[in-house]
Amino acid sequence: MPTAIGCLVAAALLMVLAPWLLARGNWQVARPRLALGAWFTALFTGLALVAAALVGTVLAATSLAVAADSGRAGGGALVTVVAWVSLTGAGAFIGLVSGLSQPLVDSYRRSLRRLSPVATAREDRGAFTLVRFNSEEFLAVAVPGRRPEILLSSALEAHLTPEQLRAVLAHEYAHLRHRHGLAVRIAELNALCLPRWVPAGNALRRATLLLVELAADDVAAGQAGARTLAGALSRIGQATHDPGLELRAARLQAFRSDATQPCGLPLPVRI
Repeated sequence: MPTAIGCLVAAALLMVLAPWLLARGNWQVARPRLALGAWFTALFTGLALVAAALVGTVLAATSLAVAADSGRAGGGALVTVVAWVSLTGAGAFIGLVSGLSQPLVDSYRRSLRRLSPVATAREDRGAFTLVRFNSEEFLAVAVPGRRPEILLSSALEAHLTPEQLRAVLAHEYAHLRHRHGLAVRIAELNALCLPRWVPAGNALRRATLLLVELAADDVAAGQAGARTLAGALSRIGQATHDPGLELRAARLQAFRSDATQPCGLPLPVRI
């Protein structure tokens, strides 16, 4: 039992201290992939501590039950009750996660399904299907799954130069290759499962939504050139009045340099 209590205390401290420590300074902006790894390391460490506490409680209850049966110990009833309550709570938590997970996926799919009737072309690029559709919105979005897609609006394609368009597609392809959709889904589930007064859930969700974009920017900048991607982000930001895109463009110009030759675009995004 002391070990289980220690694990729970450590998990609680991690839940409180990790967001505060990880949010200090601007190092996350400069190194988003490292920051993303640190956030999820903290999350999975906390989950491992809670699981260890549960296992420790069950083992303690089992040991006391065996000792009581042999007449060598008594008073194990409380620990046994705690163990069963813990197992019931764990089962309820797993059921909650399962119940919340599917609606999240269904909602995301419904939001993308509205684009299907206006699709004008579907092109198999090997690693994904490029879906062009008519829209006045400036939109490019990666859709993960067994048959991944990248949706591209006609307005965005007409607004960017071919080089800038390839850089944007490289950004979306980076989301697919590095499974950023899964990271966002885990962060959203974590936020839904934790009480609203616990800051760790929303802190991880907000950090993940930002860091996956910055990480994909870095990958695409290394392939297409930071100046090219920054130009694309800036043009879209000016057209949509989105200051976030212009800030991302400024970040690329500040933290990355085209002094190093871009490594070249992946074959699927060469259009």
